Amino acid sequence: MTTGYNYQRFTGWRLIALLTVFFAYTLWFATIGPFGELIRLEDYAYLQGRGFYSGDEAVAAIQSLSPEGRRLKYTELGFDLIYMVLQTWVFEAVIAYGLTAMGLMGSRWRWILLAPMGFLLFDFLEDSSLALVLATSSELAGTFAGVFTALKFAVFIPLVFISLGVGTAGFLSTSLRKRKADDSPN
Repeated sequence: MTTGYNYQRFTGWRLIALLTVFFAYTLWFATIGPFGELIRLEDYAYLQGRGFYSGDEAVAAIQSLSPEGRRLKYTELGFDLIYMVLQTWVFEAVIAYGLTAMGLMGSRWRWILLAPMGFLLFDFLEDSSLALVLATSSELAGTFAGVFTALKFAVFIPLVFISLGVGTAGFLSTSLRKRKADDSPN
């Protein structure tokens, strides 16, 4: 067992509970929650899904919102904080599960657990920059938001594959060990 951070805190029922909470929150947030409401607005150009956008595109998208739409965007940014933390925990938990199951937590492979922090950082900076655009209509803040969106996706997309790969490898490793133990003559 490694010292410091308890990487095993999201195993077993806790990992299942985390995944359940994450998927339930995502379903709510993206459908009937503030994100779902925002993307259903007719005149809102959804920025974060583009991958990159310029400062003037960010300002134009924000300025196209009605006062109610602007309030909804602030609300969406606030609830997105919860989503980004949950997403980071899911990445970390699944990667930690896989590394632990494969016996790699004590090796250099554990450094991969820093990657979800990159996602969290860039998503937070993206949302902070968009909040500045909402408050100031600054094209500079919009440009930063566009760059942080691109960086967020540059970290997020590989993390999806890394966490699924490491988690699956850990599951297979555990299953094979259990199968071998069950098949051994004792």
